[in-house]
Amino acid sequence: MKLLFDQGTPAPLRRHLPGHSVDTLAEKGWSEKSNGELLDLAEQEGYAGE
Repeated sequence: MKLLFDQGTPAPLRRHLPGHSVDTLAEKGWSEKSNGELLDLAEQEGYAGE
C-alpha cells in the first residue's frame, strides 16, 4: 500500500510500516500545495485513501 505522510507525521514512523511504500509531502515536492490539490495529486499517484 502506498502511503503519504503530511508535514506533521514523523518520517521515522515509516520504519514501523513494513510492506508499505511511504513518501512524505516534502519528498514529493508537494509541501506548498493546497488541500484540494493534494487530494487530487495523491489520487492520481495511487495513494490509499479511506
